[in-house]
Amino acid sequence: MSLLRDIILEEYQRNILMQQEYETKINELPKGTIVIKKVSNNEYYYLKYRDGKKTVTDYLGRDEKKIDETEKQIKKRKHFEIMLAELKKENILIQKVTGGCI
Repeated sequence: MSLLRDIILEEYQRNILMQQEYETKINELPKGTIVIKKVSNNEYYYLKYRDGKKTVTDYLGRDEKKIDETEKQIKKRKHFEIMLAELKKENILIQKVTGGCI
């Protein structure tokens, strides 16, 4: 039983470290969505996100590289958020298995 408990404890510690890493990475990446506004046959790209109760719109410009990079970062952030949610579910499962002793 001790070996199993050690394995579960090790997994719990790994889980906590991964959660911290994902939270750090998520905070470094931009949130929101890219919005395209058309004004007389010209397209303008904006990053739109919420800051508390306010909706913030930042102009990205017309540089395709910057727009693509921002879009990739947003997708990466969403992926990290999904992974963080999975880790939190695993953490709850570990707590149930150990009876909340960890």
